[in-house]
Amino acid sequence: MERFHLKNIIILILVLLNGFLLFSLAQRRTSEQNAYRRTVEQLVALFQRDGMDLDPGAISRASPPSGVSLVRDTALEEQAAAFLLGQAPSSSDQGGGIFHYAGAAGEALFRSSGGFEAAGTLAGRDAGEFCREFCRAFSYEVPDIRLDGGGSGVFTAAGVFGKLPVFNCTVTFTIQEGVLTAVSGTLLPKSGVPSPEEEPPLSAAGALAAFQRMRRESSAVVSTVTDTQLCYELQTAGSAMSLVPAWRVATDTGDYYVNCLTGAVTAGSPRAGEAA
Repeated sequence: MERFHLKNIIILILVLLNGFLLFSLAQRRTSEQNAYRRTVEQLVALFQRDGMDLDPGAISRASPPSGVSLVRDTALEEQAAAFLLGQAPSSSDQGGGIFHYAGAAGEALFRSSGGFEAAGTLAGRDAGEFCREFCRAFSYEVPDIRLDGGGSGVFTAAGVFGKLPVFNCTVTFTIQEGVLTAVSGTLLPKSGVPSPEEEPPLSAAGALAAFQRMRRESSAVVSTVTDTQLCYELQTAGSAMSLVPAWRVATDTGDYYVNCLTGAVTAGSPRAGEAA
């Protein structure tokens, strides 16, 4: 009988403990939601005072990723050279961190900073699909390739790391009369080492506050902010490459990028019809 009562008491204690934990969790979530709602209201009002509309749904609640330190991947460069120039291209070390590749389709240079360029008759048939396949194989967003009446055009695609786009890391394709004649850009290694963080990265709300300060100081022409999205910013110093978390702030006149660690704001490409 005593054991039966003891079991009931233990069960009751566990039920009360679980209930307390659930209540505490609900309170915490409610507090976080209330704090987020106040932040949104304050930001919207702040932007309105500066003559800008801020869509409350544009303020992301996602958490920025860690920064990444990258190390040059020569094996990946060899794969990219073979893709562009044909299998088993010859290679030579030019010094200064530059490797030269030559193959049946042309020549290519790869630098320790990640930059590369290739030229020749890189694809003479279905050049558009060749470019898309290159992007899929080497971590770029797949571009929308639309050639003019003569089968020519220049197209740029953004780099991707860990499923996030990388600001200021691109690849550019040049197609002339249906022939891919040049490819240039930055080739990112597919893996890296997380960078230590001394300060917590900016949230979307913090990035928007930094953007609002920049806009006030520079008088940038912006009337509406429509979205915030996480991305990376590529930084290079000699042969050292690193990815820093950043926020893309989408506006009616163009995109702006806010460094999550420093709060520095960089203007991206303007919207079609706007001056660069």
